[in-house]
Parts: sequence; structure tokens; C-alpha cells
Amino acid sequence: MFIELDCPASVRKQLAKLFSQALKATVPTQPEVVVPLIDACIAKNGVKHADYQCNNAMSLFAKIKGKQEEFKSPRSLGEGIMKNLPPSEMIESCSVAGPGFVNVVLSKKWIGQSVQKMLTDGIDSWAPRLPIKRVMVDFSSPNIAKEMHVGHLRSTIIGDTLARMLEFCQPECMIRRNHIGDWGTQLCLGPIADVCK
Repeated sequence: MFIELDCPASVRKQLAKLFSQALKATVPTQPEVVVPLIDACIAKNGVKHADYQCNNAMSLFAKIKGKQEEFKSPRSLGEGIMKNLPPSEMIESCSVAGPGFVNVVLSKKWIGQSVQKMLTDGIDSWAPRLPIKRVMVDFSSPNIAKEMHVGHLRSTIIGDTLARMLEFCQPECMIRRNHIGDWGTQLCLGPIADVCK
């Protein structure tokens, strides 16, 4: 299940607002609202050409083909989107790659100012907000009738890490559970079986 986090300082959301304006200006004939498709760029072979990318040109070109004659290909539509992108201090440079991907490089100055603001105002200004109110993380839950092993330690560490990350998102109620499995009849039968042998 994917949960969209409400994060006031989300770079993706800030870029989406800018690209939303650019898309409206580029294709005003489009009747429905075009949702910007913003993705973080991943380095390939150790080379990263951009920080983020808008991927709307190809899918949008299929919808407007023949309606807006100035766009002859998805790449020309990508160039139009880039041209209509409002100026922003967060963007250092913009380019169109391949069949119309609009690549964005974030400004190092803006990143530095953002980190400085976070350090000055506190991390809470950057903390994402979960749309859910209650969170429960179940840890290793060992079966005490059996010997514990390294797998229990691994799942405990993973559970604790998830709980800490979720606490950072400030849910109203955070529950950590590490129940003991096979507590009861099964546990009592083990020692009785040993005595009765």
C-alpha cells in the first residue's frame, strides 16, 4: 500500500506546482487538468544528468496531436513545457532529454539555504505528515518454546527502524508491539513432556 505523505517542504511537490503552471501555459486546449509526473533521477553508470524529471511530454503529446500544430513531436512539447516553466530560485538549470523528458538540476544555493533553514527552524518544519492517525509496528515476536536466532535480532532492528521513521512523521498514536508467541498451553506442554520421558 502506497501512502502519499503530506510534507510541507517536499521538493517533488514544489516542482509539481511549477510544472503544473508550465503545463497549463503549454497546453491550454487540454480540457482536463494535467497532473505533473515528477520523478527523481537515478544515476546510470555512475553519471547523473539531473536531479528530477518531468515525464508528461510523451503521454500528453498523444492527447494533443493535431490540436496544437506548434508541437510536432513529444520532444518539441517537452521544449514548450521547459520554456513555460516559471522562474524559480530552486532550479539551477533545465534541459530536454530523449523523446521529451524535462530534466531539472536543483540549485546548490537553494539546497544550502533550505538545509540552513531546517537547521535553524528545526527538523519539524521538514517532517512529513502521515494521513493516518494510528500506527502499529509488530517486532520479531519470538516463539519462546524454541531457541532464538539472529533472524529475531534482524526483524527487531528493522521494526525499531520503521517505528522511529514513522514517529518522525508524528502520528497521533504510535504503538510498538513485540508479543511472545506460543505463550500458554504449548509452553507448558514442553517442560511436562521432558519430565514425563
